[in-house]
Amino acid sequence: MASTLNMSNTTNTTTPKDGNLMLESIRVYFFLIYYVILLVMTVGGNTLVCLAIYLDRRLRSSTNWFVASLAVADLLYGLVGLPFRIAQTSGTVFELHQCYTWIWADMFCAAASIANLALISVDRYLKITKPFQYHVYLTQTRVFIAVGAVWIYSAVLASLSLIRWPGALGVLLDRNACLNINQVFYTVANIVAFILPLAILVINYVKVFVEALKQFNKMKELTVIKCKEEKRKHNSIMKDFKATKTLAVVIGTFTICWCPFFFLFTILQYNPMFLISLPYPWNYIVISVFFSILPNLNSACNPFIYAYFNKDFRRAFRKIVTRSMSEPMTTQHEHSGDSPAPTGRRRSSVLNYFLLPKHPRQSRHSSQGNSLFPQNNNSSDV
Repeated sequence: MASTLNMSNTTNTTTPKDGNLMLESIRVYFFLIYYVILLVMTVGGNTLVCLAIYLDRRLRSSTNWFVASLAVADLLYGLVGLPFRIAQTSGTVFELHQCYTWIWADMFCAAASIANLALISVDRYLKITKPFQYHVYLTQTRVFIAVGAVWIYSAVLASLSLIRWPGALGVLLDRNACLNINQVFYTVANIVAFILPLAILVINYVKVFVEALKQFNKMKELTVIKCKEEKRKHNSIMKDFKATKTLAVVIGTFTICWCPFFFLFTILQYNPMFLISLPYPWNYIVISVFFSILPNLNSACNPFIYAYFNKDFRRAFRKIVTRSMSEPMTTQHEHSGDSPAPTGRRRSSVLNYFLLPKHPRQSRHSSQGNSLFPQNNNSSDV
């Protein structure tokens, strides 16, 4: 998810008054290395999520379109937000228009991420509590409309953050720190963009787990599954439970990473000296952990959660990585002989998926076609 909404860029003011150059140098190098690692993990991991959903037809479910939208928000943060933070940590001097870009991008990605998580919780609620009406409520058209609405809402909220509201100083530069002194807006934004979505998340998942417990108790009473239809329903329910568990871990990770930040951020709107007044080194630790480490870490976590908890994503990730790595080795081996190298480069299996027709004619002896993944009519949720 997005960074710390650019209010934490003055963390260097919390070092002791006598100054400790060695400690400050260690801090700068630590966060530079940390942000670079996060950049690679965030961009690489969320790109893998988007590719997996696009390439594997079994992952193209309503839930996973919301997951893809969440991955795009995290990917955008990795491509736009983290480079700004790395530049700021390294001592790059910003101009005011760059501060506007950073603040807008941070708010845009943060709002989109939280809203997508709220949509995922609604999807899980409908899937578990109203399984027979689920496909009526969430058609593919409605899913895309909901995703589009999230991005429009995020863009509007991010644009509103740049307006100098009455009594606010607005966006400014202070000792190479990009600040947005906008008490009224951020108070309202915290309620609209964080507290309300978090309430939706909690309410929906409480209802989901209450319903899941009821269904689990009913299944325990069925000691013997008598027919194929009951077995199919049993397997479907278990798949939905596993999907819900995976997404619950995603939302729990988000809550751990962002709740302390938003709580402290709201306090700082009305008491800017709150953290600085804490005794050293606690002020330094609180700011580093809750404003720099945890919020930025959240963007890189979700792909690893999917890979660990979900076998369909794990299979898709493995195929994408192995095909991408094996193709250059195969090409190098074929070109290593005495024969002249071909004029055109061999297209990779992954790229072929995009370039070849979606439904190529298959020979009688071929069942997989040119797709990276096998065809399967049964879609799979996260």
